[in-house]
Order: sequence, then C-alpha cells, then structure tokens
Amino acid sequence: MEQGTPLDSLRPVDPLSSEWVTVLLLLVVLLMALINMSSPRKWRLLGQSMFRMRLGRQALREEMDLQDRAFLGLLLVATGVLALFGWQALTVQGVAPVFPSLVGFVAGIIVAHYVVLRTVGALMRASAGMEEYLYTGFLLFILTGMAMLPLVVLIAYRSAWRPGLIVAGVVVLVLLLVYRWIRGAWIGLGEGVPLRYIILYFCAAELLPVLLVVDHWRTTSSPLFHS
Repeated sequence: MEQGTPLDSLRPVDPLSSEWVTVLLLLVVLLMALINMSSPRKWRLLGQSMFRMRLGRQALREEMDLQDRAFLGLLLVATGVLALFGWQALTVQGVAPVFPSLVGFVAGIIVAHYVVLRTVGALMRASAGMEEYLYTGFLLFILTGMAMLPLVVLIAYRSAWRPGLIVAGVVVLVLLLVYRWIRGAWIGLGEGVPLRYIILYFCAAELLPVLLVVDHWRTTSSPLFHS
C-alpha cells in the first residue's frame, strides 16, 4: 500500500463532540428523568411559577425549598448545561477553557446571588420581597438551563450550525436575563421598595457585572464578532 494515502491520514478531532461531552449530556438527561420519576408534580408547579410575575406565599413555602432534592437537582442540571454552553462558545472562539472551572464559576454566581440578595434584603428591611426575587432568580436559572439544553446538544453534534447556535444561545440568555430584571422590578415595586433603590441595586449588583462579561467577550478574538 502506498504511503500518504487518505487511509493513512488521521481524522481531525472535534473537541466539542468528545466522549466526555456525550457522557455529560447523558447524565443530564438521566438526572432529569430521575427527577421526573421521583417528583412528577414538581415540573408542573415549577412551570407555573416560572411564568407568574409574582409567587404566592404558599409557593415560596412549598415549592422553593432549597433542601428539596428535586429542586437542587434542577439547579445542578442548569449549572452543568450553562457551563457546557460557555465552554462550547469559548472553544469556538479559540480559547481553551477548563470545564470544571466554568462549573465552579457558574456555581459561584448562584452562591453570590444568594448572599447578595440576603444581605440587601436585610439592609433594606425588605426580606419578603428579596426572598421572592431570590427564588424567582433560581427558577429562571432553571428555565435558562432547560432552554439551553437543545442548543448545547446541537452545538456538540452539528458543527456547521455552531456559529448561529451560539448567537441564538446568547439571545436566549439576554432575553431571560431581561425578563428576570422585569420581574425583579415588579416584585420590588409591589413590596413598596422605592424605585431609586431598585435602579441602584440593578446597576450596581447585576448590570455592571453583565457589562464587564460582555466587554471581555467582545474583546476576545472571535469569528462571531470579527470579520
């Protein structure tokens, strides 16, 4: 056999469809199936709460228990999916991210969200409204993970679609973030929090970090932003 034929050439390795990505996606689907088997009612309750502007006090007591294994499982699923999307987007940009670090980053955002809102609620003496906004944020985080799951699957196995899918994923993230802020403002006004305090909180604690992330993203050499 002649040397240098196409049979001797190695196929290019696609990191976005690596075996560990497939295993991770299978684990996500398995965990969602287990949650559905153990708490089928949880999906309906969470779905209803995600699209309400206000959560009833009964929902806060019964549905949003941070010690509920189904609720924690859904947070874990969303964390894994969003970290995977970040890893995929950065890999397409030519950056070499470490996936566990991205998982830790996303988990750190959740913890920071919890600590900041608890602290602000105590300082502003608006614990009821802040608690509702806190759990609303968790719900929308879960919703974001569910919405991004089909996109990360397609990004992994449809290489030709990746640039468009990543843009679509960013659009989904932005829309759900804006929806979260609208609900937060609605909750704050409903609890009697002055509008100036609401604007100050969003600018300092939520909008500024987002703008810093966007600026870092745009300055990274990427075919998504540079021709």
